[in-house]
Amino acid sequence: MGRAAVILVLALSPSLDVTYELPVLRRNTVNRVGAVTRVPGGKALNAARVAASLGAEVEVVVPLGGASGAWISGALRDEGIAATVIPVGTETRTCVAVVEDDGAASSTDLYEAAAPLDVDAWSALAAAVLDTVARRRPTWLLLSGSLPEGARPAAVAELLGRARSAGVLTAVDSSGEGLRALAPVADLIKVNRAEAAELLDRDRSPQEAARALAGRWACDAVVTDGVRPGGAVAGGVALPVRAPSRAGRFPAGSGDAFLGALVAALLAGGDAAVALAAAAAAAEANARVPGAGVLDPLPAG
Repeated sequence: MGRAAVILVLALSPSLDVTYELPVLRRNTVNRVGAVTRVPGGKALNAARVAASLGAEVEVVVPLGGASGAWISGALRDEGIAATVIPVGTETRTCVAVVEDDGAASSTDLYEAAAPLDVDAWSALAAAVLDTVARRRPTWLLLSGSLPEGARPAAVAELLGRARSAGVLTAVDSSGEGLRALAPVADLIKVNRAEAAELLDRDRSPQEAARALAGRWACDAVVTDGVRPGGAVAGGVALPVRAPSRAGRFPAGSGDAFLGALVAALLAGGDAAVALAAAAAAAEANARVPGAGVLDPLPAG
């Protein structure tokens, strides 16, 4: 039995992502918000939404709790993204990006900590992932975002290793101790320059960092650098990652859009260079409109 053209997304740190637009953010006074955009968020759900919007079949395993968790579950259903929801007793967090009307390619981001997972929730999440691996035989398992309290890095790495043993390719975008634990079981590492520097213990150019990551963990690696060019190594071959042609006002989620589009393009059979071009285009499209993981219509061709 062959692999299904499916991306399984493990979203351990979901959030209700809110983008506020206003003329200028003033401290110590009332700020009137001009426009509000709400989406199911956290890095993994952002990547999942982009992959699905580009035509990939996506299944999500996600812990959700409280009113915000119920809203996220309903929004995922409305977006047509299949989700196995693991109920948790803690309210799912809210993360806010404040975007001013100054044209700058930056936002002020206010992120709550991810809800912790107890032993039962982690066990249910791991079982749901393994059940989906056995039932759907996905091509990719994508894990993106920081690991919340209760998701021990060694346990998450063991889970990804079991999926890999079943023939699933693993894509990882994380940071800190979580990334250190997951790198050895990753087929694809996608990080930004700061995360790569933390993992490699010193700052390097994106291309040098990608080469070091690929060499150390025998995987493909992509290192992005905001609005500057990045670097990648795929199949042992160094490849460029283009900078956006125009910086957008809504950068939150652009890295997630990059990863979701990259894995979707690889799933569709594109070679690495084509997939990197699609990923860069998606990251740029994300930054043009409000809502993390939401794409402005991509240009034809």
